[in-house]
Amino acid sequence: MDHNKRTALLTAIDLGNLTRAAEQLGYTQSGLSYIIKSVEAEFGFPLLIRSRSGVRPTADCMRILPLLRDLHHKSQMLEQEVADIRGLAVGTVSVGVFPCISRFWMPGILRNFTARYPGITLSIRESGQEDLDLWLREGSVDLLLYSRQPNYNHQWIQFVQDDLCAVVPEGHPLTWAKEISLDQLTGEPFIMEDDAHDHDIPRLLKDSGFRPNVCWSSKDELAILNMVREGLGVSVLPGLYLKEDHPGVVVLPLVPRAYRQLGAAMVSLEDLSPAARRFLDSAKTTMGVK
Repeated sequence: MDHNKRTALLTAIDLGNLTRAAEQLGYTQSGLSYIIKSVEAEFGFPLLIRSRSGVRPTADCMRILPLLRDLHHKSQMLEQEVADIRGLAVGTVSVGVFPCISRFWMPGILRNFTARYPGITLSIRESGQEDLDLWLREGSVDLLLYSRQPNYNHQWIQFVQDDLCAVVPEGHPLTWAKEISLDQLTGEPFIMEDDAHDHDIPRLLKDSGFRPNVCWSSKDELAILNMVREGLGVSVLPGLYLKEDHPGVVVLPLVPRAYRQLGAAMVSLEDLSPAARRFLDSAKTTMGVK
């Protein structure tokens, strides 16, 4: 199984869709399907379950998937180390990010990185906390830009502390306050960010002993802000989303102060490929991290 076939199979598995995988790799869909069928013929058993919703690995494929990922990683490491010795900056980096980081941080990071390393291909995958952690553990991304969790054992480089703040609609009785405690939101209709998407706010509420009157939930912070604007309830959201102007919504700092840590996570800093190390260094420089 050569490198290109392995890349085609893993991309199809990670994206769960042959059309999107073919577009990313520069194949036609029929061409990608042919490559995967040739790998299945080589192995002697089916690797993908195909349906209208996309593709997913078979049980037999899941059994060998960790080995395939490890082999793919080591193959990429070898190619990049050889290129590095020759003074070439090439390779592929896969980065998992929060949607808010993709929106607010990645444009600047990408601009600086691609200008300096045009020979390195960068793949960005967006999702919430649980998906990102799974992708890092299974090896389908090289590193993450997201929120640090106390129960995760990844190596961590902190970029910023991001305040968590209460948000209420304009005209709400609490808008007179310069800061509020969670207890002041007791009994208010509460719009909760989905806990599979975000662990920081549910952990804050649990640790503080505050039991919100949850009436609505969403994994989309902008949807939550729109619901608050319409008077459907109050919420607590990350400050990264609240730096922009949101008419009809009032942002109130929490007391005591609450925040999340945003930065880069990886299984092992020492095991990052040369391309991934270059991306990490470039991201740190863009974010002003020493």
